[in-house]
Amino acid sequence: MRAFIAMAKKEFLESIRTYKLLIVATVFLLFGMLNPITAKIMPKLLSSFMPEGMAITPGEPGTVDSWIQFYKNMSTQLILFVIVFSGIVSNELTKGTLINMLTKGLPRKTVILSKFTAIISIWTLSYLICFVITLIYTRYLLPGELPNLPFAACCMWLFGVLEISMMLLGGALSGSIYGSLLLAVGFAGVLMLANIFPKLEEYNPYLLSTGCVSLLTSERVPSDFYVSIIVTIAFILLIIISSICSFNKKQI
Repeated sequence: MRAFIAMAKKEFLESIRTYKLLIVATVFLLFGMLNPITAKIMPKLLSSFMPEGMAITPGEPGTVDSWIQFYKNMSTQLILFVIVFSGIVSNELTKGTLINMLTKGLPRKTVILSKFTAIISIWTLSYLICFVITLIYTRYLLPGELPNLPFAACCMWLFGVLEISMMLLGGALSGSIYGSLLLAVGFAGVLMLANIFPKLEEYNPYLLSTGCVSLLTSERVPSDFYVSIIVTIAFILLIIISSICSFNKKQI
């Protein structure tokens, strides 16, 4: 346990020293402010860009418009997060910084688990920053109440955990940044393609990313997501176990 805590602390300190935490937190903070502001001014922007003589009467923006922006932009933020932290495993392998620790008895599974814990904690912190800032600005600019708001937020967060886990597996398998990115992006692409089959939608983790707004508009209820959540958690556990097994066989 002491080794695990020490390794997790090392990852946190490294993310601070390399400014990765600052970059990600700043971007998520900015998007948190932009989500409700964009929703507020979008109708006016659309009207101003219309050709002369063409009339458009956009509806008044509401609370849900701000959260539509939140989930639409969160996909971009997740991609950025994966890019920034894609070298969390490969950099250690390239630089050989783990050799001394592993030869002194540090279990290899501790390396993977501590990295997973650290990066998910950073993802959670960044996500909370964006969510809270969006919530505060929305309450001020576009006040209103929405059903299932916390549950929808948790769904998107869990999908992010899945993608980050796949990124970690990519690093353990390939030992390169490109391998981490390709596996994470490729996995998301497979889930997206699988979503075209209606019978698979209930089981597809991609529903956690695409179905959040339908929760806020009451088109769906939380129980519609339960199967997808169970499948996603099972995927995450399987991916972490696979990452540990792959890293155990890795030549360092």
